Amino acid sequence: MKKILSTIFILLLLAATAWAKPPVVGFVTGSSGLGDMSFNDMAYGGIRKAQQEFNFKLIILEPRKTGETTLKDFTTLADQSDVIILLGAQHQELTTQVAGIYPDKKFIIIEVPIENVANISSAVFKQYEGSFLAGALAGYVTKTHTIGFIGGAEVPAVQQFEKGFRDGAEYAAPGTTVLVEYLSPAGDFSGFNNPKKGYKLAMNQYGNNADIIFTVAGLTGNGIIEAARRSGKYAIGVDSDQDSLAKGNVLTSMIKRMDIAAYEELKDIMKGKFSSGPTYYGLEGDGVSLSEMKYTRDKISDEILKKIDIIRKKIIKKEIIIKKDQYE
Repeated sequence: MKKILSTIFILLLLAATAWAKPPVVGFVTGSSGLGDMSFNDMAYGGIRKAQQEFNFKLIILEPRKTGETTLKDFTTLADQSDVIILLGAQHQELTTQVAGIYPDKKFIIIEVPIENVANISSAVFKQYEGSFLAGALAGYVTKTHTIGFIGGAEVPAVQQFEKGFRDGAEYAAPGTTVLVEYLSPAGDFSGFNNPKKGYKLAMNQYGNNADIIFTVAGLTGNGIIEAARRSGKYAIGVDSDQDSLAKGNVLTSMIKRMDIAAYEELKDIMKGKFSSGPTYYGLEGDGVSLSEMKYTRDKISDEILKKIDIIRKKIIKKEIIIKKDQYE
């Protein structure tokens, strides 16, 4: 009996001392950096929660003014870190490259799936599902039968938002016109960091009869939401709950719980439970969702809200079929 208790004690002691000294976590933000009140800030909240619980040192790397992170930046950070967590599709190739250089270090990338690399874990959101709901809501609420979509860069992750938004609007209100614009082409991530241009594009779409615009553009979205406020129209926020940025003019926000994903991924590593490959977050389990709409709920009928809830349940039950490649 004493031997068994002794063995258990040793195992517990080893688990508690898995890190001989406080680990170092390197955090690489998306192109617009912290303070965007969206993509980056949402994930940062989860990282800070993990830091408070596990007491690791945090080093933050924000991309240069060009919105890019260089290989040198990345390897310098990896030299100093035990774990590296990165945001955004822009870091997909660099993550795979640097993970090969540092096989003994753990990498977490949030937004894109990376498979079959032993030291990379990825958190992927079924943004198509949440965007489908946002599009359905816009289809039910629009009075002009014209809505808009403005994306930061023309990359697959943002195009999935666009597709879900279009399909949701068509499901709710067939024939709805969707105006679509991107600030920058694939490979150029500066479109996530240009509120002035976002404002101009939004005002142009509102001038072309759109009364609701879905912004998937990071910090640029703040300019789009300001355009909604000034024009008396609606915007739809993204990633975090942005409803309070223009109370009454943000119809809803399509929330991606990157805070939960970042926290859970870091918690597993700190407890020695690292698992490579992608983990998916969707409507089931509230990995993605619409906001509470507390500033606009009085403008949306109970009938519409019931329809949105029915659609949500149908997606979860797979009664509305969504192919895997629509959110990858």
